[in-house]
Amino acid sequence: MLLKSIAILAALFVIRYLAKQGLLLGFHKTAFTHWPGPCRSVSPVEYGAEDMVLTKNGLAIITSGIDVAYRGDVTDPRISAAPGKLFAFNFNKPEQNATELEFAIGTDSEFSPHGISIWEEGSETRIFVVNHRQDAETIEIFKLIGDIAKPKIEHIKSVQNPLFTSVNDVLATGPSSFYATNDGYLRFTAWRVLETLLSRPWGSVVHYDGSEAKVVVGSTFEYNGMGLSLDGQFVYIARPFTSSIMIYERSSETNDLAFHQEIAIGALPDNIFVHPVTGDLWSGCTAIGYRLLAAFENIDNWAPSLVVRVRPLGTKDRPFEQFKVYDVFSDDGNIMSSSSSAAVVGNGLLIGSVMQKLVYCDMKVDSTLSRDTY
Repeated sequence: MLLKSIAILAALFVIRYLAKQGLLLGFHKTAFTHWPGPCRSVSPVEYGAEDMVLTKNGLAIITSGIDVAYRGDVTDPRISAAPGKLFAFNFNKPEQNATELEFAIGTDSEFSPHGISIWEEGSETRIFVVNHRQDAETIEIFKLIGDIAKPKIEHIKSVQNPLFTSVNDVLATGPSSFYATNDGYLRFTAWRVLETLLSRPWGSVVHYDGSEAKVVVGSTFEYNGMGLSLDGQFVYIARPFTSSIMIYERSSETNDLAFHQEIAIGALPDNIFVHPVTGDLWSGCTAIGYRLLAAFENIDNWAPSLVVRVRPLGTKDRPFEQFKVYDVFSDDGNIMSSSSSAAVVGNGLLIGSVMQKLVYCDMKVDSTLSRDTY
Protein backbone atom coordinates (compact mmCIF):
# COMPACT_ATOMS: atom_id res chain seq x y z
CA MET A 1 0.00 0.00 0.00
CA LEU A 2 2.83 2.37 0.90
CA LEU A 3 4.67 1.63 -2.35
CA LYS A 4 1.46 2.21 -4.31
CA SER A 5 0.95 5.60 -2.63
CA ILE A 6 4.56 6.58 -3.36
CA ALA A 7 4.13 5.53 -7.00
CA ILE A 8 0.96 7.62 -7.33
CA LEU A 9 2.63 10.66 -5.78
CA ALA A 10 5.63 10.23 -8.07
CA ALA A 11 3.35 9.96 -11.10
CA LEU A 12 1.46 13.09 -10.07
CA PHE A 13 4.76 14.94 -9.62
CA VAL A 14 5.91 13.91 -13.11
CA ILE A 15 2.57 14.91 -14.66
CA ARG A 16 2.67 18.27 -12.90
CA TYR A 17 6.25 18.86 -14.04
CA LEU A 18 5.48 17.93 -17.66
CA ALA A 19 2.35 20.10 -17.69
CA LYS A 20 4.31 23.04 -16.30
CA GLN A 21 7.07 22.60 -18.88
CA GLY A 22 4.51 22.21 -21.66
CA LEU A 23 2.87 25.51 -20.75
CA LEU A 24 6.22 27.23 -20.45
CA LEU A 25 7.44 25.96 -23.81
CA GLY A 26 4.19 27.04 -25.45
CA PHE A 27 3.04 23.82 -27.09
CA HIS A 28 -0.49 25.22 -26.86
CA LYS A 29 0.38 28.52 -28.58
CA THR A 30 0.09 29.70 -32.16
CA ALA A 31 2.13 32.56 -33.57
CA PHE A 32 0.70 35.15 -35.94
CA THR A 33 2.32 37.89 -37.96
CA HIS A 34 1.52 41.57 -37.53
CA TRP A 35 3.87 44.46 -37.97
CA PRO A 36 3.33 48.02 -36.68
CA GLY A 37 4.29 49.35 -40.13
CA PRO A 38 6.74 48.59 -42.93
CA CYS A 39 9.75 46.57 -41.72
CA ARG A 40 13.06 45.64 -43.35
CA SER A 41 16.16 43.62 -42.57
CA VAL A 42 19.20 45.71 -41.72
CA SER A 43 22.44 44.63 -43.40
CA PRO A 44 25.10 43.42 -42.82
CA VAL A 45 23.93 41.76 -39.57
CA GLU A 46 23.57 38.03 -40.20
CA TYR A 47 24.48 36.23 -36.98
CA GLY A 48 22.20 37.82 -34.43
CA ALA A 49 21.67 41.09 -32.60
CA GLU A 50 21.12 39.65 -29.14
CA ASP A 51 21.12 42.93 -27.24
CA MET A 52 21.40 46.65 -27.89
CA VAL A 53 21.73 50.02 -26.16
CA LEU A 54 20.93 53.54 -27.28
CA THR A 55 22.96 56.73 -26.90
CA LYS A 56 21.28 60.07 -26.19
CA ASN A 57 21.87 61.19 -29.77
CA GLY A 58 20.17 58.15 -31.32
CA LEU A 59 23.01 55.71 -32.01
CA ALA A 60 22.27 52.06 -31.24
CA ILE A 61 25.18 49.76 -30.32
CA ILE A 62 24.40 46.10 -30.95
CA THR A 63 26.01 42.80 -29.89
CA SER A 64 26.23 40.05 -32.50
CA GLY A 65 27.60 36.51 -32.61
CA ILE A 66 26.77 35.06 -29.19
CA ASP A 67 27.99 31.50 -28.68
CA VAL A 68 25.18 29.86 -26.68
CA ALA A 69 27.39 26.79 -26.12
CA TYR A 70 28.20 28.28 -22.71
CA ARG A 71 24.80 26.94 -21.62
CA GLY A 72 25.83 23.37 -22.46
CA ASP A 73 22.99 22.92 -24.96
CA VAL A 74 23.28 20.99 -28.21
CA THR A 75 23.44 23.80 -30.77
CA ASP A 76 23.83 24.25 -34.49
CA PRO A 77 27.60 24.49 -35.16
CA ARG A 78 26.93 27.53 -37.33
CA ILE A 79 26.05 29.45 -34.15
CA SER A 80 29.36 28.71 -32.47
CA ALA A 81 31.23 29.54 -35.67
CA ALA A 82 29.69 33.00 -35.93
CA PRO A 83 32.22 35.76 -35.23
CA GLY A 84 31.60 38.03 -32.24
CA LYS A 85 31.03 41.62 -33.34
CA LEU A 86 29.61 44.99 -32.34
CA PHE A 87 27.51 47.03 -34.77
CA ALA A 88 26.21 50.60 -34.78
CA PHE A 89 22.88 51.75 -36.23
CA ASN A 90 21.99 55.43 -36.65
CA PHE A 91 18.31 56.12 -35.90
CA ASN A 92 18.75 59.57 -37.45
CA LYS A 93 19.36 57.91 -40.83
CA PRO A 94 17.33 54.70 -40.61
CA GLU A 95 17.55 54.04 -44.33
CA GLN A 96 21.25 53.28 -43.95
CA ASN A 97 22.78 49.93 -43.04
CA ALA A 98 24.46 49.12 -39.74
CA THR A 99 28.22 49.55 -39.52
CA GLU A 100 30.68 47.21 -37.81
CA LEU A 101 32.76 48.69 -35.00
CA GLU A 102 36.35 47.53 -35.04
CA PHE A 103 38.38 47.14 -31.85
CA ALA A 104 41.01 45.01 -30.17
CA ILE A 105 40.92 43.44 -26.69
CA GLY A 106 44.63 43.27 -25.87
CA THR A 107 46.29 40.28 -27.50
CA ASP A 108 43.26 38.05 -26.84
CA SER A 109 40.86 38.07 -29.78
CA GLU A 110 38.28 35.80 -28.09
CA PHE A 111 34.99 37.70 -28.14
CA SER A 112 31.54 36.16 -27.68
CA PRO A 113 29.27 39.09 -26.75
CA HIS A 114 25.94 38.76 -24.96
CA GLY A 115 24.34 41.53 -22.87
CA ILE A 116 25.27 45.19 -23.25
CA SER A 117 24.83 48.42 -21.27
CA ILE A 118 25.75 52.08 -21.56
CA TRP A 119 26.91 54.86 -19.24
CA GLU A 120 26.84 58.46 -20.42
CA GLU A 121 28.32 61.22 -18.30
CA GLY A 122 29.25 64.61 -19.71
CA SER A 123 30.96 64.09 -23.04
CA GLU A 124 32.09 60.55 -22.27
CA THR A 125 30.17 57.42 -23.26
CA ARG A 126 31.15 53.97 -22.05
CA ILE A 127 29.86 50.67 -23.35
CA PHE A 128 29.78 47.54 -21.14
CA VAL A 129 29.60 44.12 -22.85
CA VAL A 130 29.27 40.59 -21.44
CA ASN A 131 31.92 38.33 -22.96
CA HIS A 132 31.69 34.51 -22.73
CA ARG A 133 35.33 33.49 -22.93
CA GLN A 134 36.23 29.84 -22.63
CA ASP A 135 38.34 30.46 -19.53
CA ALA A 136 36.17 33.05 -17.77
CA GLU A 137 33.15 35.31 -17.83
CA THR A 138 34.23 38.92 -18.29
CA ILE A 139 32.72 42.36 -18.68
CA GLU A 140 34.48 44.34 -21.38
CA ILE A 141 34.39 48.13 -20.98
CA PHE A 142 34.78 50.31 -24.06
CA LYS A 143 34.87 54.03 -24.73
CA LEU A 144 32.74 55.34 -27.60
CA ILE A 145 34.68 57.87 -29.66
CA GLY A 146 34.12 59.73 -32.91
CA ASP A 147 30.88 61.34 -34.03
CA ILE A 148 27.55 59.70 -34.80
CA ALA A 149 28.35 59.56 -38.51
CA LYS A 150 31.60 57.65 -37.96
CA PRO A 151 31.48 56.04 -34.51
CA LYS A 152 34.47 54.14 -33.14
CA ILE A 153 35.16 52.32 -29.90
CA GLU A 154 38.27 51.85 -27.84
CA HIS A 155 38.71 49.02 -25.35
CA ILE A 156 39.48 50.27 -21.83
CA LYS A 157 39.62 47.14 -19.66
CA SER A 158 38.30 43.66 -18.92
CA VAL A 159 36.65 42.98 -15.56
CA GLN A 160 36.72 39.47 -14.12
CA ASN A 161 35.47 38.21 -10.76
CA PRO A 162 34.71 34.78 -9.20
CA LEU A 163 31.11 35.89 -8.68
CA PHE A 164 30.66 36.13 -12.46
CA THR A 165 29.55 32.51 -12.95
CA SER A 166 27.33 32.57 -16.05
CA VAL A 167 26.67 36.20 -16.89
CA ASN A 168 23.69 37.03 -19.06
CA ASP A 169 23.39 40.80 -18.92
CA VAL A 170 25.11 43.88 -17.52
CA LEU A 171 23.62 47.17 -16.28
CA ALA A 172 25.98 50.11 -15.81
CA THR A 173 25.65 52.24 -12.65
CA GLY A 174 28.78 54.35 -13.15
CA PRO A 175 31.85 54.63 -15.38
CA SER A 176 33.31 51.45 -13.85
CA SER A 177 30.44 49.97 -11.80
CA PHE A 178 27.57 47.73 -12.85
CA TYR A 179 25.05 45.03 -12.02
CA ALA A 180 25.34 41.61 -13.68
CA THR A 181 22.80 38.80 -13.87
CA ASN A 182 24.03 35.23 -13.64
CA ASP A 183 21.49 33.05 -15.45
CA GLY A 184 22.97 29.95 -13.80
CA TYR A 185 26.12 28.55 -12.27
CA LEU A 186 27.61 25.90 -14.55
CA ARG A 187 29.00 26.82 -17.96
CA PHE A 188 30.41 25.00 -21.00
CA THR A 189 29.31 21.62 -19.64
CA ALA A 190 26.41 19.24 -20.33
CA TRP A 191 25.62 19.37 -16.59
CA ARG A 192 24.22 22.84 -17.24
CA VAL A 193 21.31 21.23 -19.08
CA LEU A 194 20.46 19.25 -15.94
CA GLU A 195 20.75 22.44 -13.86
CA THR A 196 18.12 24.02 -16.12
CA LEU A 197 15.81 21.00 -16.31
CA LEU A 198 15.74 20.72 -12.52
CA SER A 199 15.16 24.49 -12.18
CA ARG A 200 18.06 24.85 -9.77
CA PRO A 201 18.17 28.40 -8.29
CA TRP A 202 21.92 28.71 -8.67
CA GLY A 203 21.90 32.10 -10.38
CA SER A 204 22.28 35.53 -8.83
CA VAL A 205 22.47 39.26 -9.35
CA VAL A 206 25.86 40.77 -8.59
CA HIS A 207 26.99 44.37 -8.19
CA TYR A 208 30.55 45.41 -8.98
CA ASP A 209 31.60 48.79 -7.54
CA GLY A 210 34.77 49.24 -9.58
CA SER A 211 37.00 47.11 -7.36
CA GLU A 212 34.90 44.51 -5.53
CA ALA A 213 31.77 42.48 -6.29
CA LYS A 214 28.95 41.33 -4.02
CA VAL A 215 25.75 39.33 -4.45
CA VAL A 216 22.70 41.59 -4.12
CA VAL A 217 20.07 38.99 -5.07
CA GLY A 218 20.75 35.32 -4.44
CA SER A 219 19.16 31.99 -5.40
CA THR A 220 17.69 33.08 -8.72
CA PHE A 221 16.76 30.97 -11.72
CA GLU A 222 17.41 32.15 -15.28
CA TYR A 223 17.37 35.90 -14.61
CA ASN A 224 18.01 37.59 -17.91
CA GLY A 225 18.15 41.15 -19.30
CA MET A 226 18.04 44.27 -17.11
CA GLY A 227 16.93 47.89 -17.27
CA LEU A 228 17.12 50.89 -14.94
CA SER A 229 14.21 53.24 -14.26
CA LEU A 230 14.66 56.83 -15.37
CA ASP A 231 15.11 58.03 -11.77
CA GLY A 232 17.48 55.17 -10.92
CA GLN A 233 15.16 53.94 -8.16
CA PHE A 234 14.18 50.59 -9.69
CA VAL A 235 16.00 47.79 -11.51
CA TYR A 236 13.93 45.74 -13.95
CA ILE A 237 14.97 42.14 -14.63
CA ALA A 238 13.49 39.81 -17.25
CA ARG A 239 12.48 36.41 -15.95
CA PRO A 240 11.53 34.35 -19.02
CA PHE A 241 10.74 31.10 -17.23
CA THR A 242 7.83 32.77 -15.45
CA SER A 243 6.86 35.08 -18.34
CA SER A 244 7.40 38.06 -16.09
CA ILE A 245 9.53 41.08 -15.24
CA MET A 246 10.92 41.40 -11.73
CA ILE A 247 11.13 44.86 -10.19
CA TYR A 248 13.67 45.58 -7.44
CA GLU A 249 14.07 48.76 -5.45
CA ARG A 250 17.65 49.98 -5.48
CA SER A 251 19.56 51.54 -2.60
CA SER A 252 21.35 54.63 -3.90
CA GLU A 253 23.98 54.28 -1.14
CA THR A 254 24.82 50.56 -1.16
CA ASN A 255 23.37 49.41 -4.52
CA ASP A 256 21.59 46.60 -2.66
CA LEU A 257 18.35 45.42 -4.25
CA ALA A 258 15.06 44.72 -2.43
CA PHE A 259 12.20 42.90 -4.13
CA HIS A 260 9.41 45.29 -5.04
CA GLN A 261 7.05 43.68 -7.53
CA GLU A 262 6.65 41.01 -10.20
CA ILE A 263 4.57 41.79 -13.29
CA ALA A 264 3.27 39.13 -15.68
CA ILE A 265 3.50 40.02 -19.35
CA GLY A 266 2.28 36.81 -21.02
CA ALA A 267 5.51 36.26 -23.00
CA LEU A 268 9.08 35.11 -22.35
CA PRO A 269 11.08 38.35 -22.08
CA ASP A 270 14.75 38.44 -22.99
CA ASN A 271 16.18 41.96 -22.84
CA ILE A 272 14.60 45.20 -21.58
CA PHE A 273 14.76 48.67 -23.10
CA VAL A 274 13.58 51.53 -20.86
CA HIS A 275 12.18 54.33 -23.00
CA PRO A 276 14.18 57.47 -22.15
CA VAL A 277 11.11 59.73 -22.24
CA THR A 278 8.09 57.70 -21.11
CA GLY A 279 9.76 55.07 -18.91
CA ASP A 280 7.84 52.33 -20.76
CA LEU A 281 9.50 48.92 -20.88
CA TRP A 282 10.07 47.40 -24.33
CA SER A 283 11.20 43.81 -24.56
CA GLY A 284 12.18 41.43 -27.33
CA CYS A 285 10.49 38.19 -26.34
CA THR A 286 10.34 34.53 -27.19
CA ALA A 287 6.82 33.87 -28.41
CA ILE A 288 6.93 30.05 -28.35
CA GLY A 289 9.63 28.41 -26.26
CA TYR A 290 9.92 24.99 -27.88
CA ARG A 291 10.41 26.56 -31.30
CA LEU A 292 13.33 28.60 -29.94
CA LEU A 293 14.93 25.35 -28.71
CA ALA A 294 14.44 23.89 -32.19
CA ALA A 295 16.12 26.96 -33.67
CA PHE A 296 19.13 26.47 -31.40
CA GLU A 297 19.52 22.94 -32.79
CA ASN A 298 19.06 24.09 -36.39
CA ILE A 299 18.94 27.81 -37.23
CA ASP A 300 16.94 26.99 -40.34
CA ASN A 301 14.03 26.24 -37.97
CA TRP A 302 12.82 29.80 -37.51
CA ALA A 303 11.31 30.71 -34.15
CA PRO A 304 8.49 33.27 -33.83
CA SER A 305 9.39 36.79 -32.70
CA LEU A 306 7.49 39.13 -30.42
CA VAL A 307 8.04 42.65 -29.08
CA VAL A 308 5.93 43.88 -26.18
CA ARG A 309 5.62 47.29 -24.59
CA VAL A 310 4.70 47.57 -20.90
CA ARG A 311 3.24 50.97 -20.04
CA PRO A 312 3.24 52.05 -16.35
CA LEU A 313 -0.02 53.54 -15.10
CA GLY A 314 0.73 53.71 -11.39
CA THR A 315 2.23 56.27 -9.04
CA LYS A 316 5.83 57.51 -8.87
CA ASP A 317 6.64 55.16 -5.98
CA ARG A 318 4.78 52.24 -7.56
CA PRO A 319 4.83 52.95 -11.31
CA PHE A 320 3.74 49.45 -12.30
CA GLU A 321 1.06 49.04 -9.65
CA GLN A 322 -1.17 49.34 -12.68
CA PHE A 323 0.08 48.75 -16.21
CA LYS A 324 -0.91 47.72 -19.71
CA VAL A 325 0.92 45.32 -22.01
CA TYR A 326 0.85 45.97 -25.76
CA ASP A 327 1.80 43.43 -28.42
CA VAL A 328 3.62 45.79 -30.80
CA PHE A 329 5.32 43.39 -33.22
CA SER A 330 4.81 39.73 -33.98
CA ASP A 331 6.36 37.62 -36.72
CA ASP A 332 6.20 33.92 -37.49
CA GLY A 333 9.43 33.67 -39.44
CA ASN A 334 8.54 35.99 -42.32
CA ILE A 335 11.33 38.47 -41.63
CA MET A 336 13.18 37.36 -38.51
CA SER A 337 13.67 34.51 -36.04
CA SER A 338 13.84 34.52 -32.23
CA SER A 339 13.64 38.20 -31.26
CA SER A 340 15.58 39.15 -28.15
CA SER A 341 15.93 42.95 -27.94
CA ALA A 342 14.38 46.21 -29.04
CA ALA A 343 15.03 49.95 -29.02
CA VAL A 344 12.76 52.85 -29.92
CA VAL A 345 13.35 56.39 -31.18
CA GLY A 346 10.27 58.32 -32.28
CA ASN A 347 8.35 55.92 -34.49
CA GLY A 348 11.43 53.90 -35.35
CA LEU A 349 11.60 50.41 -33.84
CA LEU A 350 14.83 48.39 -34.03
CA ILE A 351 14.51 44.69 -33.21
CA GLY A 352 17.36 42.28 -32.54
CA SER A 353 17.41 38.49 -32.61
CA VAL A 354 19.45 35.84 -30.83
CA MET A 355 21.00 34.21 -33.88
CA GLN A 356 19.91 35.89 -37.09
CA LYS A 357 18.70 39.23 -38.41
CA LEU A 358 18.37 42.82 -37.26
CA VAL A 359 15.07 44.44 -38.29
CA TYR A 360 13.94 48.07 -38.48
CA CYS A 361 10.25 49.06 -38.53
CA ASP A 362 8.64 52.43 -39.23
CA MET A 363 5.70 52.26 -36.82
CA LYS A 364 2.35 53.31 -38.23
CA VAL A 365 0.12 52.60 -35.27
CA ASP A 366 -3.51 52.96 -34.23
CA SER A 367 -4.93 55.35 -31.65
CA THR A 368 -4.09 52.98 -28.77
CA LEU A 369 -0.42 53.28 -29.61
CA SER A 370 -0.43 56.76 -31.11
CA ARG A 371 2.73 58.50 -32.18
CA ASP A 372 2.49 60.84 -29.20
CA THR A 373 2.96 57.93 -26.77
CA TYR A 374 6.37 57.05 -28.18
